[in-house]
Amino acid sequence: MEKRRYILTSSWSFRGWKLLPYAVQSLLFPRTEFFGTEDWQLFSACDGQRDINWAELTEAQRKKYEHWEKNGFIRPARDGEKLRQEQEYRFYPARFKQGVQWSITGRCNYRCKHCFMSAPHAAQGEPDWEQLMTMLDAFQRCGIKCVNLTGGEPMVRRDFWELVDEIRARDIMIPTLYSNGLLITDQFLDELEKRRMCPDLQFSFDGVGWHDWMRGIPGAEKTVLCAMRRCHERGIRTSATMVIFRDNRNTIRETANLLASIGCSSLKTGIATPAGEWKQYPEHYLSQAELYETYLDYIPKYFEDGAPISLSLDGFFLHDNSSGRQFSPVEKKVQEKDFPQALMCGHARRELYVSPRGNVLPCMSMVGGPIEDQFPNMLETPLEEILDDGSYYMNAINFRVSDFMEHNPECRTCRYRTECCGGCRAAAVFADPDDYLAKDPVTCEYYLGGWMEKKNELLSRIGRDDRN
Repeated sequence: MEKRRYILTSSWSFRGWKLLPYAVQSLLFPRTEFFGTEDWQLFSACDGQRDINWAELTEAQRKKYEHWEKNGFIRPARDGEKLRQEQEYRFYPARFKQGVQWSITGRCNYRCKHCFMSAPHAAQGEPDWEQLMTMLDAFQRCGIKCVNLTGGEPMVRRDFWELVDEIRARDIMIPTLYSNGLLITDQFLDELEKRRMCPDLQFSFDGVGWHDWMRGIPGAEKTVLCAMRRCHERGIRTSATMVIFRDNRNTIRETANLLASIGCSSLKTGIATPAGEWKQYPEHYLSQAELYETYLDYIPKYFEDGAPISLSLDGFFLHDNSSGRQFSPVEKKVQEKDFPQALMCGHARRELYVSPRGNVLPCMSMVGGPIEDQFPNMLETPLEEILDDGSYYMNAINFRVSDFMEHNPECRTCRYRTECCGGCRAAAVFADPDDYLAKDPVTCEYYLGGWMEKKNELLSRIGRDDRN
């Protein structure tokens, strides 16, 4: 009787969480694959120790082993070979979260006019070392594999590198660092290189000729562009986010082309919202309709320029140069029969945001507003409890589209209900902080204002309508 032994390849480990007990997780990349009970019985035998009686398997089961081997999850085991300790099965007593966006400080070295968390005044404060370790220990206990560091400006912490080393000592990855660029010096990049780290660097850049004004620091534009060039020379991937307001709305084309010319991989834009510091500048506000007009004006120019950079115009339009994909994130397109299972926000189920105060939120866009204080604080409540059914946080991220429709009966008859599916919760609670299931006025404007049709008509006219 033919017997075989398989073992996980060196980059994979056995893992499990509440309600998702069967999984393998990459030790090198932010990736986790889940299994059903039947497949797990087959896969978990790949420990290098157990014999697999090949003749007793069905044809379908053999093909599964062959598929897993072909895709790099397993390989034939050598005699006496067994899993390394870090590859052995671990069960985490919490619901699954792949990653966390962690604001390690509420301080900043810039004076950005649009800062929704009022970092120029350190309104969110800064956790001390003991508090950081409390949060980091909790991430580790809950099996969180990735931590993206943001702020404020995360690099202003004097103990920044000590924290990086603590994170990595727990086998947690740091895929992305967010920065304004001022502290991204050659010395900073040397420290990354010394640790054999190559995270993505996401920079803020608010338009050619307007960045200094928005950031409140003379020379900010030159500084961040130099930082991007420096990263590109070192082979570090960079991306940029641009806040759109009345004055810089016509600089998107010049900005995108400039960023592309210095090796920046992508540009994401979004409107400046009247929160935090931006409340002081109403004369610079841009309406949602004006923003959409701006996007319609730029899209043909983007393709005229050869789509120089991957582009995300808020939820309005996205073009990914690496995959060739083109779509509108706001268009969810869920069949009505699937509403009972369809989540309001899938992203919030995979990742969480932790504010400088330790509040656990579905996303960063909710920090600084009245809704923030309704969410639990992981310095007061164990993260395991926060990531368990029945908590305010889990109830919020578990809402289905059917819950939204029941809460907003007038939406049930809307012709766009299967496209919209309730919109974005962050935008909804910004408009109505006392109602987590409120309607999202931004998404309502997109559909009821006719902007989807206008955009699709434009894409069809310029030969860029990729809809199936």
